[in-house]
Amino acid sequence: MDGIRLIFTWKPAAIGLVLISLCSSCLAYQANCTENKNGRSLACYTCMGRDMISCETGLTCCKGACFKLEDIKHNLIVKGCVNSNEEDGSMKRRKLDVPLYWANNEHAEGNSYFCKGTDFCNYTPATSSTILSGLVSLLFCLILS
Repeated sequence: MDGIRLIFTWKPAAIGLVLISLCSSCLAYQANCTENKNGRSLACYTCMGRDMISCETGLTCCKGACFKLEDIKHNLIVKGCVNSNEEDGSMKRRKLDVPLYWANNEHAEGNSYFCKGTDFCNYTPATSSTILSGLVSLLFCLILS
């Protein structure tokens, strides 16, 4: 009877881990910017959010470099594209002309990290943390059984 209970305990956790992994791979959708006629051949994420997972949805074709700005004061991530030819792997402090509706007269500001080596280089790998949390859940289920 304990064997059956163990199967029913870890099986949902394993299925959940597989589903989470599949959803993470859905985030890796690739837009084809190589066929863009006006020189915007680099694909970048473009979004603004409070965590890394929900800030990998918008897509744009870019001429210069992709960036990820971390605004620590407002707990905010901004991803996008600049037309300037920033050096791959460089960082600079920037204040964006993006007013924050919840903060009186304040704008997104912080360290911007630039990249242009590959499409969607301004992503954040969430898969490893997702798999780790799934494995912890699986271990927890095994311990409780």
